[in-house]
Amino acid sequence: MPTTVQMLANYPDVLLVVLAELRGALLDGAETREQRVELLAAQITDPTSVQMAYQEVVDVAPQAEAALNLLLREHGEMAEAQFSREYGAIRQMGPAKLERESPWLYPENVAELLYYYGLIGRAFKGAGQQAHTVIYVPSDVAPWLPHPQSEAAQGGLPVTPVAPPPAPRTLPADDSFLEDAGTLLGFLYTERLRLTAQGPHPEDVDRLVQRFQMPFNGDVPDLNVRLALLLHLANRLGWLRRDGDIVQLTQNAVRAFLDKTRAEQRRALFDAWRGSPEWNDLCRTPELECADTGNWTNDPLQTRETLLRLFGQLQPGAWYSQAAIIEAVRKVEPDFQRPTGDYDTWYVRSTTTQEFLKGFEQWDAVEGALLRFGMRGPLFWLAVVDLAEPAAGSDLLVSLSRWGATWLGHDVPAPEEHVSNVIQVAEDFTLTLEPGVSLADRFRVERFAQWKQSYPNFVYQITQRTLKRAAERGITGPRIARFLREHGRPAPMRVIAAVERFDTGERVQRS
Repeated sequence: MPTTVQMLANYPDVLLVVLAELRGALLDGAETREQRVELLAAQITDPTSVQMAYQEVVDVAPQAEAALNLLLREHGEMAEAQFSREYGAIRQMGPAKLERESPWLYPENVAELLYYYGLIGRAFKGAGQQAHTVIYVPSDVAPWLPHPQSEAAQGGLPVTPVAPPPAPRTLPADDSFLEDAGTLLGFLYTERLRLTAQGPHPEDVDRLVQRFQMPFNGDVPDLNVRLALLLHLANRLGWLRRDGDIVQLTQNAVRAFLDKTRAEQRRALFDAWRGSPEWNDLCRTPELECADTGNWTNDPLQTRETLLRLFGQLQPGAWYSQAAIIEAVRKVEPDFQRPTGDYDTWYVRSTTTQEFLKGFEQWDAVEGALLRFGMRGPLFWLAVVDLAEPAAGSDLLVSLSRWGATWLGHDVPAPEEHVSNVIQVAEDFTLTLEPGVSLADRFRVERFAQWKQSYPNFVYQITQRTLKRAAERGITGPRIARFLREHGRPAPMRVIAAVERFDTGERVQRS
């Protein structure tokens, strides 16, 4: 099936504008037709945009659901003659007639409604006597539409999608956890992380978390777990080694990670969590405490794999109530972490009441708490799900992200990656990096500059002290200058010259 870009390429300009208006897309900043097509396509193939458009057309014409289901059952396309018998034909008009008659305001049938909302396209196929027109769902739209009989066919969770949330309420999966992983690497290169009998030294932890994109108070349980997970994954990926009571970096493992693409780095963090038998999500759930009492154990790896299998049965791009997901899990696989059905010998305590939570009647207090934290915690931090904040009286909403859908076995379009390699170099020797700058380049900056801030952009300062520190580690002034010439925008000659001369004994002058 054609992509949305291919579908829009033959649209007259008036239809591009109409489609943008109907779908709430913005074309500002696109100077050429090709740019307008690509910008529009990127916005209207966003999973939430597809879901919202689907809901709108079904609300206007309920038969639209059956029309799309028919196309999806036919692998996304069918002959126009067959489709139009049931759902009507799309009238063909030139640009002048389109502007004059505005058919999108009064579509004559379901086919036209779906067409003007960008959910179906029309194309020619075959040659000679076999030539015919087809109606199709663009290949980068189909994965985000509700699929007919998907639950019955796949044994999926019995949970019904809800209407997509408005954009201001959504919290899309992002790279903040990955960015914090990069920050950890830079911190361990330039600072020290001391170990005590209770774990990392609190003073060092305080200095580390201030560098994160979202610095947090150490008294917030969820975020304490987030930091613990980051350190656990760093150790599992082989980045850390112990030198007495100090944590240091393992050079080869760190270099191998930094050499990966951002998509590979993101996947590496997810896989490290997914495959870790030591990370116990139940015992890390802030509302719960696993008491070291009795002779009981749980299997966090088996639990995690079961839950990921269940979450993988959700429709990519669709939004679900958190409560509905939990109820569906309770209905189809309540013993997801207790294969023997034992609810009496586990010593799990509520951190609020200090009461031991035993018996199946405590399922929501234990299994439910684990699921709720899994969605707002590791699954969100590791970019598996998108979230939407609840409105008054409603529940948290959850949706598989594009990355999560891919990792859990769905054939969906790969997310677009927006990686930048531009570093803003100022006359006062400050360097500003957008979050999209590769972790490898940010790590290089960490080696010769001092961290200043992490939000909304990363800011560093080149000083005599940082250049001296770099020189002591074999990173010369000319080498740093070459890096700034290649990546700096602009690259002030005064700054470049001062850095380049540092090895000769001269000092950086800021006046």
